[in-house]
Amino acid sequence: MEIGFSFGANAPTGVFVLHAAVAVFFLYLGVVNAAAGESIGVALNALIGVLLVAAGVVVARITERRT
Repeated sequence: MEIGFSFGANAPTGVFVLHAAVAVFFLYLGVVNAAAGESIGVALNALIGVLLVAAGVVVARITERRT
């Protein structure tokens, strides 16, 4: 799958990894909410996680074009 930038030791990859790391934190919060039985917390944290990964891809593509 082509996402618009190449992985490696470069700025776009760093930007994507940063967004993905924060997204993993929100997905972890979703798992904690699921264990507590809070379905709205699962949905909101999962949505935040997915949107952060999508934003990471977009920002990495922009950074790729500018470098």
